Amino acid sequence: MLFALWLSLHPIDTTYARAESLLALGDLRGARAAAERLVASSPSDPRAHLLLGRVWYVWPVIGRYAALAEFRVAARLAPDDPEPLYWQVRVGQFLKSDEGEVMAREALLRILAIVPDYEDCWSLFEGLYHSEDIWRRADRALARHPESLVAMERRAQIAIALEKPRRADSLAAAILARRTPYVPAYLLRAEAAFDEGRDSTGYVWYDSALAYADVDSTGALWDGVWMIASPAEVARAHATAPGERRRFIDWFWGKRDPNLVTRENERIAEHFRRLAYVRRMFHLLHPWATTHHSAIARSLQAYRDRVIDQRLVETLPGVVSSSADSALLANRVGPRAEPEDGDDLQFRAGLDSRGLMWVRHGKPELRMTGLLDPRRGVPAERLLDEAWVYETDQGEIVVSFGTPGGGDTRTLPHTGRQLAGQQLLMETDRTALPARLKAKGWSAFFKSDAPGNTDFYVRTAPETAAVVLWDTGGVEEMVRASGAGLLRLTAPPAQYQLGLDVDSGGAVGRVRQLVRLPAFSLARPTISSLVLAAGDSLGDRESTLAGMPADLRFASGSGLSTYAEVYGLTRDRDGRARYQVRYTFQPLRSLINRLLGVGSPVVFEFTREAEWFGSLPERLVIQPGKLPAGRYRVTLSVIDVPSNVKSETVALDITVR
Repeated sequence: MLFALWLSLHPIDTTYARAESLLALGDLRGARAAAERLVASSPSDPRAHLLLGRVWYVWPVIGRYAALAEFRVAARLAPDDPEPLYWQVRVGQFLKSDEGEVMAREALLRILAIVPDYEDCWSLFEGLYHSEDIWRRADRALARHPESLVAMERRAQIAIALEKPRRADSLAAAILARRTPYVPAYLLRAEAAFDEGRDSTGYVWYDSALAYADVDSTGALWDGVWMIASPAEVARAHATAPGERRRFIDWFWGKRDPNLVTRENERIAEHFRRLAYVRRMFHLLHPWATTHHSAIARSLQAYRDRVIDQRLVETLPGVVSSSADSALLANRVGPRAEPEDGDDLQFRAGLDSRGLMWVRHGKPELRMTGLLDPRRGVPAERLLDEAWVYETDQGEIVVSFGTPGGGDTRTLPHTGRQLAGQQLLMETDRTALPARLKAKGWSAFFKSDAPGNTDFYVRTAPETAAVVLWDTGGVEEMVRASGAGLLRLTAPPAQYQLGLDVDSGGAVGRVRQLVRLPAFSLARPTISSLVLAAGDSLGDRESTLAGMPADLRFASGSGLSTYAEVYGLTRDRDGRARYQVRYTFQPLRSLINRLLGVGSPVVFEFTREAEWFGSLPERLVIQPGKLPAGRYRVTLSVIDVPSNVKSETVALDITVR
């Protein structure tokens, strides 16, 4: 009886509960009928209109616009409630296209004026098209919350987008005055400084962000760099534990440092300036186009591209230059790395294909327009807006762009070679900072006194240099050395990524390549690198290395001393080692040698016997006049007499004048 009395006193609440239950069960007709009764009985109740709108939202085919009308009524009746506006955003999301984007944008701007951090509204707003006017409207909406740290952070991001770095820096400073440490605010101050050309300040703030990377839960550091990462780096980032984030970001940037000699990593400042440029010049115009959000739509587009490619081949014979081109185009696919949420890379970055290419590789060596003309019979769907040319280590790569169907600009390769080149560019990146010097010098390897390690020596011309070894299998800088003259690094035998930079008055020479540090065993015969120095006296390892010129040029009027170390020779019964050594100075085919008449090799050969040690020094002094002027390739071979095992050094090319 009491329950019946409650029902009679609360009929509206009961109808609400019933409508919600029917909606949850998928009984749309019943839920709609209940919701319409609520609207009829309480037309000024925003909850009733919101409920009816939610029913219409899931109604098949025709329900979205009816839902939008109900959500708009609910928003008018409850102007301070963000929920009806948020449902308008969801209608826009469902509709996609430019129409849906306008619906969502207007609702989101009103939500930001009510509350700055409602649900995922800011991330949704970031994914929309932004003109300067739209950014300013968002800034005015957020300015209604002067005490909110969230609003301050959003406004600082808007200031960066509007190219107002001083305002962004001021807002970020206000955040840090009340909340520190906070990595996103450090990054905002860093980006503002880089955009304004205050690089030294930018590095300080970026380093502040790095200092707290391991305890940061926002992911802001990775959010700022993922668009230039390789597929392997993306996989590594996803596998990186929270306590390893600092080490990962250090490794990520360390490999990209364009001048290892300087204290700062100029690539970081360059990256943020590129970001500022591409966000202004190459932002998406239609971010809610279906192709940005649907894998099926992208597959259909890829099929359409293949059909157009075939028509292009038939229309312009010779555009596709080989059967390999045809095979690549026939099997072309979309981007190799799709974000986890299913949206494509353009949408995630808010950039069209030109922006993604520019942020990775910077300004191309050449930009061309009107590459293909439909008057020549090229399919109109294949008209290219422009083409960029990049000079790379793999040769010249042409990247062609177009806007098929009036959408956002994307790559449109019309040969297999272009397709392969564009995929390569989208998996790599480069600095635009010049490296005009050619680094000259040599390297040498010796067994280290530290067990299980190898000493790696480097000398360059110019003298000022920096050398880094990065672990190719992990996320770590193994060892670094810098300065003038002879540099030494010690690391376990393995393959590493080598970074070698030389600096002369601000001019840079740059080498990036793989290097393998050999293992020297005391259990079998091996030999170190061969070192040559000017002089007529025997020296030890360090003194001979110090006397070895970077350009490997020696005066013919002076003597020449050598140094190497032999490891793991066989020990006989008397505790001694016996071995044969052979120094070969093989003349190179060169103009100098032809002019000097140098043609026969110069050989020095000896049999040695010494008290056995695990490591034995091998030294020789070549007196002046024994080696004629010319260019030579020098090798040292050692034969362990008891085991008849031969070892040989890597050849050195020297000049004697």
